[in-house]
Amino acid sequence: MSRERLTGLLSGYVPAQLAYVMARLRLADLLDGKTLTVDELAAATGTRPDLLRRLLRGLAGVGLVALEPGERASLTAMGALLGSETPGSMRELALHRGSESYRAWAELEHAVRTGQSAFEAAHGEPFFEHLRANPTAGAAFDGAMAQLSDRVVDEAVARVDFAAASRVLDVGGGRGHFVAAVLEAHPDLEGAVFDVPELAETAREYLRGRGLGDRSAAVGGNFFESLPSDYDVHILKWILHDWDDDAARDLLSSCRLALPADGRLLIVEQLLPETVPSSGELHPAVALDLIMLVNFADARERHLGEYVALLADTGFAVEQVISLPSGFSVLDCRVATLGTSGRRESRRQYELRAARGGSH
Repeated sequence: MSRERLTGLLSGYVPAQLAYVMARLRLADLLDGKTLTVDELAAATGTRPDLLRRLLRGLAGVGLVALEPGERASLTAMGALLGSETPGSMRELALHRGSESYRAWAELEHAVRTGQSAFEAAHGEPFFEHLRANPTAGAAFDGAMAQLSDRVVDEAVARVDFAAASRVLDVGGGRGHFVAAVLEAHPDLEGAVFDVPELAETAREYLRGRGLGDRSAAVGGNFFESLPSDYDVHILKWILHDWDDDAARDLLSSCRLALPADGRLLIVEQLLPETVPSSGELHPAVALDLIMLVNFADARERHLGEYVALLADTGFAVEQVISLPSGFSVLDCRVATLGTSGRRESRRQYELRAARGGSH
């Protein structure tokens, strides 16, 4: 049994690349509501019928298509998620994971030995610089983050109590997806998104497009230096895991200094388990932590105790941990006694984020 399981692990790149090529060829779009022959699909995708036939056998084997008599193919429910217009589509994630990310994983050993990110070793430049220089790759990453984020945002908004809030600030919130969802669910609230200056106008347009222009704002700046002081709730979704502990303390200190004495901080992250059993299945938070290692080296996921310590250092206390169905958690924190940790500069990391135009 051990040999068979290890053989499967060593072939793990096969289904990932099958899904990537299916996304590249837009097979899910072509098969949406249809059953097509191999020849019809080959003509539509510009591929060789004999080789596409072999690809389709692999796709059927991993459950992405169904093969029917007469060399006809149709979509499965899972395969439909690779469609560009499918609700809950994961196509952009497949494109990102199957290309830039796929190549970076070949340098995992280099990252572990040297501390340089595997992505930079594979592509010759840091993650966000590479995405900025390669618009197709950048678009795939942005789309993947949006696709992953939508479900988590919906779950969080449905479970977090905003009854006592008045003004909400989404720190590092990109175009403002999270704050928009909060404002739509709570018509009495006002809110803003704070991110790098280059993203502010895009965020304003996005918020106006959702009919929230009169209750929202987009503010540009450096969240390591200062944040607007007239908001009683701050949101950090998928932000702290981008940074090492020193930079995370800097960011949390900015939040603490900007929040009122009764202020509230909502942190959305995936929590590492305290212990990892040898179950044969990779825990989702461990997998995400490895992705952060590959892309950034020092970026990381944390377990609850590590977050509690960081928050205590910077003047926060965790009041409640809200588990979401997606596996992510919301740490509902309140302002407490300000810690003694000093601020440190994290300008280089900030500059890379600014050059990219934000990442969330």
